[in-house]
Amino acid sequence: MKMRLAGLCATLALAACKDSSTAPAAAARAAGQTASFATAFDSGGGGPGQSHFVANGDFGAVNWFGFGSAIASDTGGGGGGGFTFGSLNVSRGGATNNPQSFLSYFVEQCDVFFNCNFFGGFGLIPNHDLSGGGKTFHLSTNTNGNANFVTFAGPAGLVSVDWTANGFFQQRFSGTSQISFPGFAQKSTGVSTAASANATGSVVGVSISPNNSGNIGSNTSVTIDIFH
Repeated sequence: MKMRLAGLCATLALAACKDSSTAPAAAARAAGQTASFATAFDSGGGGPGQSHFVANGDFGAVNWFGFGSAIASDTGGGGGGGFTFGSLNVSRGGATNNPQSFLSYFVEQCDVFFNCNFFGGFGLIPNHDLSGGGKTFHLSTNTNGNANFVTFAGPAGLVSVDWTANGFFQQRFSGTSQISFPGFAQKSTGVSTAASANATGSVVGVSISPNNSGNIGSNTSVTIDIFH
């Protein structure tokens, strides 16, 4: 998916935070987006144009921004300048008798002329594709051929991220947060605790910039709603 933009299109909005953080930064919650149909993995409701997931237990999140882009401009440029923005969240949850793992991500990669490629997807992934918890967390999944995962922009493929707690800060969040991208929004409501973490890896071939904000922690009945 490729289009021209006049500027950075991703906007983050946080609202109704009831508990203040123990650190200056709030936990990053990544974006998930959906095509206009009810998803098969709804675990507590959801209608056309939305999905719903209840997260309990471990999660990992990372937001990043970096300069430079590998995409080529349709005006003949490319290779220099530009930027990449990305956001990813993976959570454990589901019913007690039906544990599930839910992944969502959105990546925007633009050249110096603001010709942009988008990569995005959301859905259930195999539980064994997540491991660790506490101070380390590991995600390695291939969304290609996963019938429970919706890739709405860019190709399906390997998503691999490692988190390691770095001790910079810890925080508790209670309330509602929302992150929005062009035409899509993800709202999360509930209670979570998190610790800052170093995150490394890649999302369908796009490397996560070293200039990132990573968190690992635990959710308590956090509802994740994705709207289109």
